[in-house]
Amino acid sequence: MTKKAKQTQKSLTFFKKHQYWVTAVIIVLVVLAGFGMQYCLHMNADAARKDKITAIYDSFKLSADYKLTHSDVFGDKRVYSWDAGRTYSSSKHFIRNATVKETSAELKSKIEAAGFTYFEEPYPGATFTELHFKSAKGEYVRMNVSSKPRDDVLMGNQTPTAAQISMDPNAAPSNVTLKVNLDDNNE
Repeated sequence: MTKKAKQTQKSLTFFKKHQYWVTAVIIVLVVLAGFGMQYCLHMNADAARKDKITAIYDSFKLSADYKLTHSDVFGDKRVYSWDAGRTYSSSKHFIRNATVKETSAELKSKIEAAGFTYFEEPYPGATFTELHFKSAKGEYVRMNVSSKPRDDVLMGNQTPTAAQISMDPNAAPSNVTLKVNLDDNNE
């Protein structure tokens, strides 16, 4: 018997002796490879969603006078635990040294120039401005603008005085929140 034939015979004997273990290891490796591929596909989808959301923010072409104070931009689809039909929005918060009316008008113009159509003001007459927009692709933007000096006095103040409540809701600088959602008009 040749050396190669002996090696083949030895391999076959090993496989027959341990066929269940070898089969189990092969199955485990195939399953793990499947999970790895699924994980990679999921991660690529999240990255693509985040890139799309970032591109929407970039399309507004905000000038340097919008000072970013907080950003929570993410690509994974974050579903509400209490309502599977709704998802969380990415958000960016800015301060701009202009009145609420000036900032609201400029932002509305920039958002519409980026391809979004205004469709709703849910709180007309409020001391802040909130406008909702939708693209032809079903993407949503929520714009909220309020007076930073007024917000600073009223936030966390358990019993504001009449003078604090009557502060000018248009006073500069402005707090700005822009929320982007690729799925629905929530938040």
